[in-house]
Amino acid sequence: MTMGDPAGIGGEIIIKSLPRICRQSIPVVVGDLAVMRQAQDVLFGRGGYDFKPFGDGSPGDAEFIDLGIIRAAGFGATGPAFGEASFRYIIEGLKLLFSGEASAIVTCPINKKAIHSAGIKFTGHTELLAHYGGVTEYVMMMANRTMKVSLATIHIPLKDVAASITAGSIFRTIMITHNSLQKYFGIRKPYIKVCGLNPHAGEQGVIGKEEGVIDEAISLSKAAGIHAEGPFPADTLFHKRDCDAYIAMYHDQGLIPVKTIDFSKTVNITLGLPFIRTSPGHGTGFDIAGKGVADPASLIEAYRIAEIMSSKTT
Repeated sequence: MTMGDPAGIGGEIIIKSLPRICRQSIPVVVGDLAVMRQAQDVLFGRGGYDFKPFGDGSPGDAEFIDLGIIRAAGFGATGPAFGEASFRYIIEGLKLLFSGEASAIVTCPINKKAIHSAGIKFTGHTELLAHYGGVTEYVMMMANRTMKVSLATIHIPLKDVAASITAGSIFRTIMITHNSLQKYFGIRKPYIKVCGLNPHAGEQGVIGKEEGVIDEAISLSKAAGIHAEGPFPADTLFHKRDCDAYIAMYHDQGLIPVKTIDFSKTVNITLGLPFIRTSPGHGTGFDIAGKGVADPASLIEAYRIAEIMSSKTT
């Protein structure tokens, strides 16, 4: 587990989650112990959770790798030092994965402005992990116990979405989602529904032509033996939860319904990586950092899903 931005709620939600996540595996937390101690002081006064050094834990324990970068959290602040620290936690976590010492990575939220101010030119966690995972074809899925939604485009301006979707890119999103549902969730024949881009899914070309590209992607999917249907109007699609996953064309089209259904247990899963990665479905919580009121439910769920996915590969 990486601590995320030191100025955010990562440390707090990790501490709150530990009684729930140490039951089946040993979480290894990567971050700054001084920041974790600050979070513990907010929650418990002096004292709190007793982390074991990396390699010294046993079932029921949590281990910690202290990088010693940040000595004071500065809750709610943004700056290059925090961005650099966030990045280095991730790199250390990846080292554990690539060396076989960890079976999955669960990442607490980072702040895009902070990492950019540190000169790290990735638009988000997903793109950073894909780069170091050596893949160019990957999918961001947001999931809870009711709904799974994969995105055809991720962190790009809305004005660029139409030009960014192609039959090939949508087909790859469908295919990666289909394969991951089989591999990690044990769904033998996934059923996938695909959103249109325009209102009313283009109204047969009257409100936009992009649905023709989506139609082509669905035809390619069917030819590959994938049970995919659409494009459906996005404003009516999500109220019927009668499929294994949905494909949305852009960020908010997919994230609004899944987070509305169950915000506290929505999880970010990156599909198509050579390793398992999950994350809470929320951000750094700068507005509540250091106040002791952050909800750990999404992190607990992210850890639970990482355990489930890991169990399918062993």
